[in-house]
Amino acid sequence: MAAKHPAARPVSARNLESTTPNVFVNKLVLQTEVDMGRIKPLGLALCIVALLQVMACGKEDKPKGKVFFTEPKNGAEIKGPVKIVMGVEGLKIQPAGEVVEGTGHHHVLINLDFVPPGQVIPTDDSHRHYGKGQTEAELDLPPGDYKLTLQFADGLHRSYGRELSDTINVKVLPK
Repeated sequence: MAAKHPAARPVSARNLESTTPNVFVNKLVLQTEVDMGRIKPLGLALCIVALLQVMACGKEDKPKGKVFFTEPKNGAEIKGPVKIVMGVEGLKIQPAGEVVEGTGHHHVLINLDFVPPGQVIPTDDSHRHYGKGQTEAELDLPPGDYKLTLQFADGLHRSYGRELSDTINVKVLPK
């Protein structure tokens, strides 16, 4: 049997600054044994498993789908009000209030980018909520150039992020 590396010793709160490789997983410290400068196969396997578990923590499956504007088209010039038709593929429209996997509702952001995933979409003049499950609406916008971002969110108005958003630019002309 090969001798243990001199730096290998039991882990305690006093010697965590040890040069021996330590992996922290779920408040458990696994100490790998070092044998002549090489990590033993069992210790390496445990380290890999622990690393994969840590990497998987907190990852949620993101809903797969697509949201888009059916109307207006990108670059459209429109005499107000602006009629918007919102589409979705691969997901179901459901009114706000309950979080159900694979569902959500639309929001239109005026002159704003997408909302990061998990962030609640504010309620104000720049963030229009369609929490009843609407897929059509009218925006009464003064003449000018606008960026419109369609953002899909769950039943608690938490954004699904860039993957479930669509942005177009329109010009509203005087009536």
